[in-house]
Parts: sequence; structure tokens; C-alpha cells
Amino acid sequence: MPMEIVQTKYGKLRGVLQQAPFQDQVVFKGVPYAQPPVGGLRFAPPVPLQPWQGILDCTREAPAAWQIFLNAQPYESDFFFGGYPDCSEDCLYMDITTGAREAGEKRPVYVWFHGGGLNAGYSYEPEFDGNVLAQKGVIVVSVAQRLNVFGYLALPQLTAERGKSGNYGLMDEGMALRWIVENIAAFGGDPEQITVGGQSGGSLKAGILASSPVTAGLVRRCIAESGLKIGQKFLTQQQAEQQGIEFLKSCGIDPSISLEELRQLPTEAFRAKGQKDSYSAPGQLVWDGEWVPCLTMRECLERYASDVDFLCGTNLGEADVTAGTSFAGKGEIRTKEEFDSLFREILGDRYEDFPALAQGEEKSLWKTARELASMGLCKTGRTNFSRNLMVDRVFGMQRKERGAKGRVYAYLFTRVLPCRREDYGTDRDPERVMVYHSSELFYVFASLRDGVPPVRPWQPEDFDLAEKLSSYWANFIKTGNPNGNDLPDWPQAGDDYGWMRLDVCLKGEKGLNSTLEKRTEEFVRGEYFAGPSHGK
Repeated sequence: MPMEIVQTKYGKLRGVLQQAPFQDQVVFKGVPYAQPPVGGLRFAPPVPLQPWQGILDCTREAPAAWQIFLNAQPYESDFFFGGYPDCSEDCLYMDITTGAREAGEKRPVYVWFHGGGLNAGYSYEPEFDGNVLAQKGVIVVSVAQRLNVFGYLALPQLTAERGKSGNYGLMDEGMALRWIVENIAAFGGDPEQITVGGQSGGSLKAGILASSPVTAGLVRRCIAESGLKIGQKFLTQQQAEQQGIEFLKSCGIDPSISLEELRQLPTEAFRAKGQKDSYSAPGQLVWDGEWVPCLTMRECLERYASDVDFLCGTNLGEADVTAGTSFAGKGEIRTKEEFDSLFREILGDRYEDFPALAQGEEKSLWKTARELASMGLCKTGRTNFSRNLMVDRVFGMQRKERGAKGRVYAYLFTRVLPCRREDYGTDRDPERVMVYHSSELFYVFASLRDGVPPVRPWQPEDFDLAEKLSSYWANFIKTGNPNGNDLPDWPQAGDDYGWMRLDVCLKGEKGLNSTLEKRTEEFVRGEYFAGPSHGK
């Protein structure tokens, strides 16, 4: 029988038995992993739980981390169609989905971190439904943590209190990881077989846990969807403190406020005048020399994650084509002259080495530019170090060249989500959004259902692709290799730049098989990997 009651180190939990076709599984919702970070624990490292008596009911979701939700398409109707959850500073909870019959079964564990930068999102969004992965033998743990100002505010007076400030959300994630190591065997999990994963901002959360000395040895594998964050540069303590000062000013709070007064302010006081969402609040990691050991993500990965296996990739069309150029923010590239000018600016003297880049009629130039950017022809910008297939491929090759033990599997997700006729011409039009940022989530979790979400007319090939992709993910979580179950072969990135096209027709690729690919690889090495390598 499924385990509806589990004994943890801190006390007993009661979960909720799932309905058909997942009737052999239990979800434990709103499992606390630290004391509520409120009152005197606001803007402080998380504090371990105290044991409790009796059975703690974990059949309802906990509040999400406090945030101001971003209302934008296609995300609002794809992921938040059921409305937004209640939010609270009291948010240090996780959900655990298990199909184990008893403790100690040693099933592999997937620890999932949601996207939304470090500012927004929540851990039980419908696309994160862990039931299919659990049905395939994985225990899925979806973790919430402090976000935006409550997770990342740094101030001189906070630094004076404990020698550093900021990174509270990251410390929450570390606390959750240690709770999982201590307790997951009770749910049938193996604490020595942990994969951390996430998408977008969740990739940064997972990646830093996989490459932080504080959590060294706890993570075997990492899944980074949109993606590696290899060019991410972290704030210095001084920069973070100045950012915090400016944010408090924007909220009408005296930045020299005492810590006692700061911790007594109502939650809503930390909302800047006119603030429309949480992305303008502090939400960046701080280079503290402890949790974040290096100034860049690349250094962290090279120094501390050489034994960790990675599965990483991007979606076709989500790269920022004009990042770092004079075209940034000016809209679409519509003419051949604009197209040529853009890529001359991106490639500089190397432009003449490339074959003709523009293909087709002028109306398709913007699409072509976005495809080229996703393959690797884009400047670093704010996000392109994680939305760039060639970066993942080169990362795999460089690890092999350095003799790192960890394997790398790279992908490009190219399935355009089906769209209703009435949504063409809107912000949900696939001609506009292409394979938009986050759209792979329904497939890798196999969480798409008829009517979930209502705006997606899923086709039989979508359900088939979801079955295959969730199997690739489950295989990787179990072994560090996505292959198996008679799936098409997925080559390693370190094996001649191998990668996988994830679409209705799955196809593994190897080698730099055209002049364009070869030139793109040279461009990416110069643009994204210039500077010293840090070895194993």
C-alpha cells in the first residue's frame, strides 16, 4: 500500500493519496523544512525545525513566497489559469511525490526549483506535476524558498550583524537539500542519488547548489533547462548593499533603519511606489565566498562541479537576438539591411567568414535571426549564456578536454505548442513566441492533460513526445544518462559536440557538420569562454 503516513526526523507527516491513474502514489504537500522566516528571522539565515508531536497534516498546499505576480502571456493562461496562490513570508515548504511502498527503497530523488528568476514563481505550478516522473520510479521534491526582497536584500547593517548579507533564498535551498538528505529515505528515497534541477531562474538555483562548497558531495546530477547560466556574474557585497539601499528608498523606507525596526515593518512596506511586479526588487545572488564561492558561474562550475553530470539545453527562439547590440529594444528585424547590420555588429570582423545567413523572404528574417541566436549566434547579454545551444555543446567538450568526470547532455527543444485559432495574432501566436521560454515544462514532466491548460489543444503527438521526454529525464535522474527504454540515442556533448533535437521526430546529432556550425563554435568560444580555464 502507498505510504500515506511517514515518520521523519522531526515527526510524522500525513500525505494525500492520488487519484487514478496515479492511485499508487502519495503527495505530501506543504512539508516544512525550516522555521518560518518571520519576525526576528526575517533577513536571516534559515533556522532548523523543532520536532512536533502527533501527525502533521500535509494534504494542502502552503502559501507561496511573497511576491507581486507578473501578468503576462502566454504564461498567465498556460501556467496560472487556475489563479494565483496566497502568498506569505512564511513560505519554507516543499512538496514530495512518491510511489514507494516502504522506507528505504532507495529510489532516485529529483529536487526541483521553479523559475521566475529569483523573484517570482511558486513550487506547485500545474506544469510541475510530479506524478508521471514518480510513476517512473523517481521521488520528486519541489522546493519553495524566499524570493525577491525577502530572499536577497543586502544592507550595511545586515552585513554588520553577521559579516555578510543577502543570499537568504539560496540558504533556504541549502537547508531544504540537507533536510532531504536527512529524511528522504523515509519516503523511499536514496539520499546518495540526488539530482537537482530547475528551469530559468530555477537553473541558477540548481546550478549553484551543484557547485557550492557548502553543499559539496550532496548533488550527483543537475538538470538545467534554459540553462547553464555559465556567464552569470554575481554581485559583490558592496554592489548588493547599494542595490538594497536604493530599493528601500524606492519603498519610502529610510535605508539607515535599525534592524529591529526593519524586521517589524509590515510585509507590504517592501513594495516600491508604482511597482508592478517582483522583478524590480532585489533578486540576485551575492558573491559571498561561502555559498557563492566565485564571481562567475563559469568559475563555480569549473572549480567545484567537475564530477556532477549535467543535462542542459534551450528552446528554439528564446534567445535574445539583439542583446548587447545597438538594435536592443527596438523591436523586430524586418529588412535584409537590418538583418545584415545586426549580424555584422554581432560578429565584427568574423562576419565575412560566415556563409550567407539570411534565408527566405524578408518576412521570415526575424524568425531566421532567432533561430541563429538559439543555435549560438548571439552576444552574451543578460540571458543568452543560458539560452544558447552551442554554449552547452562547448561546455561538454571543454569538460572532456579537462578530464572532468561529469557527463554533459545538451538539447534543443523545438516543438511549437499547439494553439487555438482564436489565439493567432495575439501574444500567444506561435509565429510571435516560437518555442517560448518555459514551454518544454509540460513535456518533461508529462503534465499536459486534456484541458490542462484549457487554451492548449494538445495533439496525440504531444502526448507521445511528453512520454518520451519524461522517460529521458527519469533515466538521467536514475543514472546520469538519459538513454534507455528503446529511446533514440542521445549523444554526449563531450562526444564530438553531441546534442539532441527534442521534437516529434527525436534526433541525436554529432559533429560540426557545416561551415556555419564551425564558425558558430568559434564565435561562442570567443564570446562566452574567453579567459583562463580553472581546471578540475
